[in-house]
Amino acid sequence: MKNQDEKNFWGIPYGTEISTEAFVKDVWDPTTDEIITPKNFLGLGWGVNLHALGKRVGLIR
Repeated sequence: MKNQDEKNFWGIPYGTEISTEAFVKDVWDPTTDEIITPKNFLGLGWGVNLHALGKRVGLIR
């Protein structure tokens, strides 16, 4: 299995995992401050990390 850095199709990241944890990590990942993150859940492209976005705008400490 490729690690996350190697999962890309012509430079566009993709996720192949089908689980609740992968979906939650796509939309709420407190382990990183990146707002735009590569997909973990099934799909192609990037996701928006709402936790990092909330911290950036001051809604979350």
